[in-house]
Amino acid sequence: MPSDYIAVTLVILVGTVVALQFWALAKFVGERRPSAAKDIAYEAGSDPVGDPRGRFPVRFYPLAILFVVFDIEAAFLYPWAVDFRELSCAGPLRAGICATGISLLGFGAALAFLVVLLVALVYAWRKGVIGWE
Repeated sequence: MPSDYIAVTLVILVGTVVALQFWALAKFVGERRPSAAKDIAYEAGSDPVGDPRGRFPVRFYPLAILFVVFDIEAAFLYPWAVDFRELSCAGPLRAGICATGISLLGFGAALAFLVVLLVALVYAWRKGVIGWE
């Protein structure tokens, strides 16, 4: 329904107007003191070394992919941890206590998820993706 999008559209418009106002203030009112030091690329507080478009070793990419996979895994575990009590109950919740006792459904699902990830981690470790010299 179009009326559902009015609030979202209003927030987007207000955010855009505020961002444009700050940009205009910085552009037209702010002081400009150009110097050679301000034109240098900032690299952790030290002078840049080497070519910024240098190539990474190929062995870096599988490790980067594993990092992303295990980072997403943590994002999937957070909602499970928040709703653990509801997921582990066999019946509806009443005053924070399961009506028909505790089942292992929620815990078992998360445990199966972690076991699959552990097997993947062991596989990657044995293949030499993790821990090179």
